[in-house]
Amino acid sequence: MNNSIAYSEDFKLLKWDDFNFEPIKIETLPILEDPEHYKNSFTFRDALLKAVEKASGKNLLNLIFITPDYETIHKFYGIGYLEDKTLFTVEIEQTPIFEAWFTVIHDEQHKSATIYTFSNNGYSSQPVSNLKNITFQENTGAFIAEFIPNQFIAEKLAKEKTDFISPFIQLESKINLEEVKQSFNALILEKGLTMHSPKNNEDIYVKFEKEAGFPFPTIIKEYLTLHNGIDRCAIMSAEDIYKEWKQWKDCYDDWTQEELLDTYSTNKGKALLMYTTPYWIPFFDLQNGNFLAFDFAPNTKGTAGQIIRYGADQEIGYIEAEDLNTFLKSLMGNEGEIEENEWFYIE
Repeated sequence: MNNSIAYSEDFKLLKWDDFNFEPIKIETLPILEDPEHYKNSFTFRDALLKAVEKASGKNLLNLIFITPDYETIHKFYGIGYLEDKTLFTVEIEQTPIFEAWFTVIHDEQHKSATIYTFSNNGYSSQPVSNLKNITFQENTGAFIAEFIPNQFIAEKLAKEKTDFISPFIQLESKINLEEVKQSFNALILEKGLTMHSPKNNEDIYVKFEKEAGFPFPTIIKEYLTLHNGIDRCAIMSAEDIYKEWKQWKDCYDDWTQEELLDTYSTNKGKALLMYTTPYWIPFFDLQNGNFLAFDFAPNTKGTAGQIIRYGADQEIGYIEAEDLNTFLKSLMGNEGEIEENEWFYIE
């Protein structure tokens, strides 16, 4: 029987006898010289990753390593999740050097079965008992499917996100450009800011639409006819807007809808309870990974084009202002919630 088995929607139904756990030997572990060294866990992880990748002959996305409890699981097993959406299953030989390393990295000293999840930049563990009503040997397919990487089900995950956010998308918001222009110019004058002259950003808008799947919103295009960024200020240029939006879009694409959604927080129903969405387009850099953005997928009590605060330190998006003009006015006279030292910074 082959060690490889393709992932499919029916994978959860597979039983122990459907898999072949052929033994492999871990031959790249060095002599254990310092049992207390903090890097031991990563040395052990890397040795297992290399061994399984070599045995499979394919690139490995991640690996789960299942330890014995000597009651129900008596051996060491590895399941490699390969980039071609196949699973590669192995039993790991208990050589003396392997046992020595395992004893060091395994806190429970073999007493309870544990699942380690390894990847090139990841390391985590949990007891097998966390998977309630699913056991490795009785529900093997379902057990393995619990750790399926997002890459295996990318189309399904993308559809879940699309289905969730589609009812909220509103791209046709409008601004009174003359009022925004007056507020913007007044802000520049009051703060003595140095503005970069506006330029043709059509190439950026084309890149954005190709990546986003929707046109660069008109109200931001209109806003960018007033400037192309400001020296030593949180107000971003068109290029910076695109670059930062792209990074958050990559984050959105990598996460599942469940991971993005936060049902424990609240923002009075105006913005979606999300960590990020492609319809939040940052334009104001609060630094340290936090931004203000135009929101083009507001919640049921919000309005398209509202200004939200989101980022590395936020669980969800929070309302900052009802619209761009209101926000610009709030920056003048130091009356707004954003203090001057948050947005006007000198390098």
